[in-house]
Amino acid sequence: MITALIDLMGAYYQAGNLPQMAAIARSLLVSIPDDVVALQFLGLALFQMGRVEAARQIFAKVAGKLGDTPMAKWLTTGELATVTVYREAVSPASGLGDAWQHIAHALHGFGFRHAAKEAGHASLVAKGVRPSLVAPAYAEPIA
Repeated sequence: MITALIDLMGAYYQAGNLPQMAAIARSLLVSIPDDVVALQFLGLALFQMGRVEAARQIFAKVAGKLGDTPMAKWLTTGELATVTVYREAVSPASGLGDAWQHIAHALHGFGFRHAAKEAGHASLVAKGVRPSLVAPAYAEPIA
């Protein structure tokens, strides 16, 4: 089910259908409350639909949940469903590499530097860059 929802979210994102992308993210949140991946994609959809304050609130929640913990370490303590959502959302087959990049830019713009760094890393992974090739000091969203 999670794979199908991530695939749908990727398809809607690529088609520019932000309301449907937001609906999928909300569906994931019903199943997995406070899932950081679903929150980030909901935040992106809201941001790109011009609902900037609502997006900022969602991204603030993400930043609060992540703190200064790297996403990979945070996921090891998370629920299995959350780990599955993350793995599917960063899979190169998901088609969400550009979405992660836009999430990184939005987070960075709101001042959530650590969360932006994590989203930037997810963008690279989703674009097929092996994690071992990603510099650990990556601190800025991709231009």
